[in-house]
Amino acid sequence: MGLIAVLWLVSCDSAPHHSYVIGISQCMTDDEWRETMIQEVMIEAANYDSLKIEIRDAHSNSEEQIHQIHELIDRGVDILVVSPFESEPLVEVVEKAYRAGIPTIITDRRVNTDCYTTFIGADNQKIGELAGQFAASNLPKGGKILEIWGLPGSSPAMERHRGFVSSLAKRKDIVCDSVHGNWLYDDTRKALLAYDSLNGIDIIYAHNDIMAIAAREVMQGKKISRPIMVMGVDAVTNTGLKALQEGQIDVSFLYPTGGEQVIRTAIQILRGESVPKEIPLYTTTVDKNAAQTLLLQNHQRRNYQKRIMEQRDKSNQLLSKYEFLQNSLWIISLLTVCSAISLIYVYLMNNKIIRINRELLTRNEKEEEQNRKLISLNAEIKEVTAQKLRLFTDVSHEVRTPLTLILSPIEQLQSKTEGTAYENDIKLIYRNASRLLRVINQVLDFQRLESGADEKWHFVPVNLTTFLQDIKGYFDGMASIRHITYNFVCPEEKCEAFIDRDKMEKVIVNLLSNAFKFTPEYGSITLGLTVDNGFIITVEDTGKGIETERLDSIFERFHTGDSRSGSGIGLYLVKEYVNRHCGNINVESEPGVKTRFTISLQKGNAHLNQEEIETDSASQLTTEVLSLDSAEANRILSSIYEEKILIVDDEDEVRDFLKKVLSTNFKVATACNGKEALSVLSSENISLVLSDVMMPDINGFELCHRIKKDESTAHIPVLLLTALTDIKQQIHGISEGADGYIQKPFHINYLKVRIASLIEERRKWKKNFENLVKSQQKEDKRPDDMLTADELFLRQYMQKLEDFYSDSDFGVEKLSDELALSRGHLYRRVKELTGLSPIESLRNYRLEKAVELLQQNKYTISEIAYNCGFSSPAYFTKCFRMVYGKTPTEMQSL
Repeated sequence: MGLIAVLWLVSCDSAPHHSYVIGISQCMTDDEWRETMIQEVMIEAANYDSLKIEIRDAHSNSEEQIHQIHELIDRGVDILVVSPFESEPLVEVVEKAYRAGIPTIITDRRVNTDCYTTFIGADNQKIGELAGQFAASNLPKGGKILEIWGLPGSSPAMERHRGFVSSLAKRKDIVCDSVHGNWLYDDTRKALLAYDSLNGIDIIYAHNDIMAIAAREVMQGKKISRPIMVMGVDAVTNTGLKALQEGQIDVSFLYPTGGEQVIRTAIQILRGESVPKEIPLYTTTVDKNAAQTLLLQNHQRRNYQKRIMEQRDKSNQLLSKYEFLQNSLWIISLLTVCSAISLIYVYLMNNKIIRINRELLTRNEKEEEQNRKLISLNAEIKEVTAQKLRLFTDVSHEVRTPLTLILSPIEQLQSKTEGTAYENDIKLIYRNASRLLRVINQVLDFQRLESGADEKWHFVPVNLTTFLQDIKGYFDGMASIRHITYNFVCPEEKCEAFIDRDKMEKVIVNLLSNAFKFTPEYGSITLGLTVDNGFIITVEDTGKGIETERLDSIFERFHTGDSRSGSGIGLYLVKEYVNRHCGNINVESEPGVKTRFTISLQKGNAHLNQEEIETDSASQLTTEVLSLDSAEANRILSSIYEEKILIVDDEDEVRDFLKKVLSTNFKVATACNGKEALSVLSSENISLVLSDVMMPDINGFELCHRIKKDESTAHIPVLLLTALTDIKQQIHGISEGADGYIQKPFHINYLKVRIASLIEERRKWKKNFENLVKSQQKEDKRPDDMLTADELFLRQYMQKLEDFYSDSDFGVEKLSDELALSRGHLYRRVKELTGLSPIESLRNYRLEKAVELLQQNKYTISEIAYNCGFSSPAYFTKCFRMVYGKTPTEMQSL
């Protein structure tokens, strides 16, 4: 403890002292006088450990000096030292510093105010008087003096002039003239070079040594023969004193910098000592002899100061080492004490820990056994949950296929039973089948949410008033049948919000479905929309209500409660979809009175994922859709096509139904699986394949892959029918080459139009390619440099077909090599320009050549097949029949 006390006392003794900041505002630092002053300041400040010096250079600019003084005031300096550039402009800022309680020292030049602590400087008027007396005693009768002024507006220049003139007042015979050198060497040279009367001058009196030196050099340049005495002011070591020693200046008058005095006075102020309002610095006359003495003294003083600084540095180094050792000793001692205490503590705690560990070991073994059981149970629960979700999904997919066979015939019956006694019954069946489809879709949506599958969202600007009015209409019939008062309350103005139309429609439909489900006859249901800071959508009913204790859990998955039976996933999906809109949903209920669901949505789209926002107005799109002309669709639905389509489905009822409804517009062939479909494709002329995805052996994806990879069938469009809703599965189907993807249940007219559009598109492409071949066969004498990039590529492409079409080994690989393009690039370029793939265009080109040879009646079918690049006459016949609907023999006989 004694050691600790000693170290404490030592550490207290070595506590750091308070430091002070002296801010110095210099009007300039680019002349030797001010450099000397700064050196004296720094040398003197080095004697005080607690001082920190901050110097600002105004570069001979009063506005900049005012700004810098403001900075030093804001910095909170302890002492402010100002060497003004001009007297009047600095009055306000100096008074501000003084009134702010900052001791202010003015040096060198005065400021036109008494609001400062002290002024340190030589008496410039006294210097002028000494110069005048010296000049009066050395001037001959009738002599002439040239005075070189400093800056006319500065106090030193005016005072030196005033003192000089007052000393010459008794000599009435003296003639005085003046020029302005502005304290600067260059300005002085210019002024004297323009001055034509130097020959008549006896004495030149310059306000500083720099201008005096410039005067001597100008006289030497003009080669003035008569002797002229040059007088300066300052007598600074490296300028004035050196010029005196070398004879450039005859005499100078000492103007001390006062750097040492500034620091000493600042220390007195910081110590609380009083200082006089004026601290004069004394001057004297300096000739050549005195200059040599002063130079020697300055040299000795600087050497002495250098040795002092070196000794100071060594002392600081020793002090640092001492402080380090002192701190190290304290740390080592403290660590020793802490180590001793720690060892005792560790010993005691070790015994305690050993005892506790024995107890914990037994407890941990029991807990580990329990954890293993919990992990096993958790795995079983996850597996059961996964099986349940898979079951929901599989059942949902299975149900979508029968729904196709329900909804599609009912859609046809609706148009046939209008105005009959069966109309309402058919509508009732259709509504409930649609409701069943919505429930199935909810299950699939739920499965996607639970599995974490990515789902694309499309947020578009929607007029909520129109949107909700449309949804309200879904239930108008039900409200009428059950005598329910059904209203929609909304503001008159347009209420545009960014929503995903599909997801928000599911939300509102779910809430309205629940309201109709639990509201008795002659009750009331109100759909409302209000606008505040955001959009408020409400669904209120007068049904049986929800118990208060169940309100907090109503949005949880699989929660149904006693009063509202169901799957328990509808409101869970509602909650998730509203959250995805960055909105809120809550429920209020009074059992037996009413229930109100409230959805709050934000205005604008800043809260949404910007990548999922689409700018096209949904309301505008809806209006455009409603105004579409259906004449083209009616034309397609009433047309009869010669092309044959192949229906592939393992469900007999679905296959038979599709064959029945599609036979009114197309020739139809069927296959019960992918294997049978490939057999039909090899034997019949099929223009389009309509295939289910979920089939045994070869499924729809694999069938599509094989069709597109086979050169003889790659041109046939493939439409996939499926109950699968996962976007990843749809992407997979398209990537395998499918031309379309249609979900079950589907609208039969949409299916017909989709098939007809693909067939007509293929007809158009075929016609375009035939025209292209004919146009290329015509002589085109334009040089390559006159063709567009597309025309030049087509010329090269068609030339390659012409050169190699007869080679049966020539395919897309060799074609891409000949054109120096990758297969992907070649496919995209040819598809864009001709509407056909490279395989299709090569096959059609060969067939066009075959038609030309057939029309000549010079060759057999086998000769034509081999001459046109087909591997066999049988394959040639098959391809020919697929494209022209006739065999080559039938074509030749025409």
